[in-house]
This record gives sequence, structure tokens and C-alpha cells, in this order.
Amino acid sequence: MRTIDLSKFQAKPGLSGFINNLQGLMSYGYSWQESRKNQEELVEILGSVLGNECVLLRDVNIPKVNRPIPLVLITPATVMVINPKSQQGFFRAEGKLWGELGRNDKYRPSPHNLIRETWLYQKTIEGYFKQHNFSAPMDRGVMIFVSPETVVESIRPRVRIIQADGIKNFARELSIAKPVFSDIDFKAAVNLLTHPKLPDKTKQKKSPPPELMEPLPLSEPLAKVDEGITKAARKVNFTRREWIIIGVLSGLLIIVLIVLIVLVTLFS
Repeated sequence: MRTIDLSKFQAKPGLSGFINNLQGLMSYGYSWQESRKNQEELVEILGSVLGNECVLLRDVNIPKVNRPIPLVLITPATVMVINPKSQQGFFRAEGKLWGELGRNDKYRPSPHNLIRETWLYQKTIEGYFKQHNFSAPMDRGVMIFVSPETVVESIRPRVRIIQADGIKNFARELSIAKPVFSDIDFKAAVNLLTHPKLPDKTKQKKSPPPELMEPLPLSEPLAKVDEGITKAARKVNFTRREWIIIGVLSGLLIIVLIVLIVLVTLFS
């Protein structure tokens, strides 16, 4: 299995790695760091089963989406969004609801709905492909728990739930699935996700040139008004030199008026 890390804050040795990790925490919070650790565990398990015909993309950044998609697996048969988790305990996945077992041995809604989170990741990829007019076979989003201390009771959940002991069987199912992608479409899917971009704006229909557009007919009253405005404009259409002369004369006239007012005031 080929793995491509698309994270803006990839782990590196030394100071640069520490800075990248700090920037990732500041941008996405602690859950991002936890997701990165879960990804590494899952990559190791899936890589032991899936061959090089499969491509696993880490931290896929879709334009105008605030958070990266943790994992997108592209196989010859499908494109699959994977949300790796490590929460421990007893949980219930029922339809759109995600609950956790409380102290009174009853399930209660979890403050963070992991089913909705996984479903939104899937819809984000589907919408991105649709924007680019690209059709790809996609399964439901998959939530995979890497911790063996996680038990999930599933009742027709909106997304697929895989527990730690079922990861390898899940990978084997993918490895023997009937290929659907052509080579061209497979490469197109990988390229769209590894080099994310906004779709080209549709070209708007251009208006015909002004000389080809017929002028709207004026009604008789409007025509007379238009003719009067045209004649008035011709009468006041002075040249630049004439406007300067008019301005100078107007200035002199104002000065003369001021002097006259001052003289009248003094001798009155």
C-alpha cells in the first residue's frame, strides 16, 4: 500500500518537527494530534494486507474546509473515507446517534457525535468530486477503532464501524473486491485529492458587442426630452480654454465685490 502524507504539519526530526507539531495543535487542537497517532497505527495494519495498487492519503486538505480529512483510501474498487479513533469504553452506534455507556449502565448521547463527524468527512469528499464533475464509486464513511479496549454495539449506523479485532478482515475484503476504476479514473481520483483545487468558474455567456445591439426605441415624450437635453449640452459644451477664462473672470468679479463691500463699510 502506498501512503501519501498531505499534512501541512508533517512530523520531522529535530526543532522543525517540534514547530510543525505546535502549529498543528494551534490550528486544529489536541484531537488532530491524537488523530495523527491513530493514523500511524492504522497505516501499519492496513499496509500489511493491502498491496501497492491501493493508495492511502493522510490529512487531505479540501479547499475552504477548516479541518483535514484524516484518511482517504483509494482502491481499484472504491474511494473510502476513514476516521481512525482510539476512544476506550463501551459505545452504541444507532442510525445517526452516537452514545456512550454511563455510570448507571445506560447509554447516553456523547457530547461529540463521532458518527456525524465521519459522515461529514464522507460528504465533503463526495461534494468535492461533484464540484469537479468527477464520478467515483464511494462506500459509506468508515470509523475504525485502533484500541482493543473499545466495544461498540452497532444498530444500523449511518457509517460503518470497525473494531480493532476486525481491521485485518476489513482490509482483506478490500483486497479481493472486484475492480471498478479504470487506470485513468484511478489516477484522476488520486490527483484531485493530492493536489486539491477549487473548480474552474463556469464561463458566463458574453453579451453581444454594443454595435450589434439594437437601441431601445424611445417613446415620443422621452424623445423630446432627450432632444432638448442634447441641444442644451451643445450650448454649454465649452473648450478647456474657455472654461479657464470663465473661471478667471468669475474670480476677479468676486474680488471686486469684496473690495466694494469693504469700501462701503468704511465710509458709511
